[in-house]
Amino acid sequence: MIKKHLNPIIIGKICSPYGILGWNKMFSFTENKKSIFKYSPLFYFKSNIINSLKIVQWKSIKNYFLIKIKNVNDRNTASLFTNKKIFIYSNQIQKKNNEYLWNEILLCKIFNINKNFLGIVVKILRTYTNDILIVKKNNCKEILIPFIKKKIIKRIHIKKKKIIVNWRE
Repeated sequence: MIKKHLNPIIIGKICSPYGILGWNKMFSFTENKKSIFKYSPLFYFKSNIINSLKIVQWKSIKNYFLIKIKNVNDRNTASLFTNKKIFIYSNQIQKKNNEYLWNEILLCKIFNINKNFLGIVVKILRTYTNDILIVKKNNCKEILIPFIKKKIIKRIHIKKKKIIVNWRE
């Protein structure tokens, strides 16, 4: 059973087998892609059971990695890991004061500096210049708010799930 109070965080995905010697392709969702290998232990679900994932070797290939999982030595066994999401628990991440994770921003209530409720963060888009909060209020259309600290994002209260922005409706 997953430990809900520890907040599981998906940080990658195992993809298709690669070759015949038990390697898999893997995508990392961490900001610095190689950071995924700093976390230990890694976990994945198999038949609704949490399992530890032991990566014994890895290679960087363009925008993904090749990984060798412990005791996986052939393509058929590697195929059993196809589309498995890799996760860690939030207590495995060491944060400094005033740091937060993107998943902590999700579902935060957004208020402008005039205390008007703008909606709830439903998604975060990564762009080349800056990230964008996608905010939705009831069933209305989405509001896109650039994540630019100080200029637009005035205050983030993670514990209160509240963000204050300099933004008009």
